[in-house]
Amino acid sequence: MPDNTAVITQNSTPSPTLNPTEAPTKNAILPDSKAFNDVPIGAQKWIDKAQNSSAVLMSQAEIQAMNKQIRNQCSSLVDIENCDMSMTAAEIASLIEASSGPSLPKYDETGKAISQAVFNEIKNNRNIGALSGIVELKRAVTVQRTDIRALPTAMEFYNNSSKQDHDRMQESELPAASAVLILHESLDGKFYFIQSYYYTGWVDAANLAIVTEDTLKDWIAFAKLLNLSENATADLHFVVITDPQLDINGIKLDMGTAIPLADAQKQPGGDVYRVVLPNANTNRELTCLEFDIPSKSAHVGYADYTLRNFCIQAFKYLGTPYGWGGMHGNVDCSSYVLSVFKTFGFVFPRNTSQQNKVVGNAVNVAGKTLSEKESILAGKEVPTVIYISGHAMIYLGKIDDAHYIIHAPGGGHVCETKYTGLDSVISICQVLSAMP
Repeated sequence: MPDNTAVITQNSTPSPTLNPTEAPTKNAILPDSKAFNDVPIGAQKWIDKAQNSSAVLMSQAEIQAMNKQIRNQCSSLVDIENCDMSMTAAEIASLIEASSGPSLPKYDETGKAISQAVFNEIKNNRNIGALSGIVELKRAVTVQRTDIRALPTAMEFYNNSSKQDHDRMQESELPAASAVLILHESLDGKFYFIQSYYYTGWVDAANLAIVTEDTLKDWIAFAKLLNLSENATADLHFVVITDPQLDINGIKLDMGTAIPLADAQKQPGGDVYRVVLPNANTNRELTCLEFDIPSKSAHVGYADYTLRNFCIQAFKYLGTPYGWGGMHGNVDCSSYVLSVFKTFGFVFPRNTSQQNKVVGNAVNVAGKTLSEKESILAGKEVPTVIYISGHAMIYLGKIDDAHYIIHAPGGGHVCETKYTGLDSVISICQVLSAMP
């Protein structure tokens, strides 16, 4: 991957209150987007193959209509902004128990077998006994990309002592600048059990900033950017990260992350956007600081969903290592799909099994012959997301009688693959038109 580290300018004072859905003043001049100027290796032939690669495949209104239906059908997607701010102890305990973690035997990152005593100590750190009555939830914002863990521990759990590519304690990852709710704190105070917009689980407390009364409006702004229902391209007061991962002063921002723009009157011209990012003060409370980021690494509002733009985004990940559940700062198959589509304003669930049920029009091809499956693919427009058991892939089309996909294969790299068998395809999910 190229070095995407940004040159940073940081204000010495906090940013003013955010409002990402408020359009900038008419006198504000925003630099033209440079995010799609460069075409990654491998993408051009797929762009050239299309008759009109710049045609808009779905409008923002159509994307938002699809998002609404996906949210209605998928219970794992949560409207963080409008959640109840209290839960019963029993409700929280039930969520914590559901995140039970792997079973033994397992091995740590050094190859050593994890003992039952160590495992019991980790489970005891959940501090479930401290829950009682009605629990008032806290609001927070992630100040760093953070792992979501099944149990409150950073210890890695592997199925064997040698091959260590799937940490079974890793549930998912949560991008920086994500509004969350804190439901509970671990016994040692190092982890919070949180509800994010697509997952519950344990996260490192050091990666969260707690919201106070003074920063509630800032939290709401970050929460709105996760909902992706009211915001559309016309609301030009936020940017979407278009690099696979952008490092801003040590803060790692994943592709598709929406970040508020600072006061439009202060926008630098030319090569940078001034954005607002969350920060934690010495009391772990939320503050907001302004930074400059390269305009080539972000797009103002959601990018137009065209085949050209899509191929550019999909192929930017070439060479990125696979990371189960986003472990070690990387991507897995479903987070790869999610991140690419987020650039255009789509809201997808996090896991393959959840995406498979709600993303687009699913076609079950279980038990069909190879020729029947190929016939189904031939009738699909590009791009189309293909789901097989436990895996998500992006179908690019057919060249020289061979079907091609681009995906994040387990234990490998995000790469273009000649995929001719199709024997394990269970369903195909199309995302080119809103669901009826």
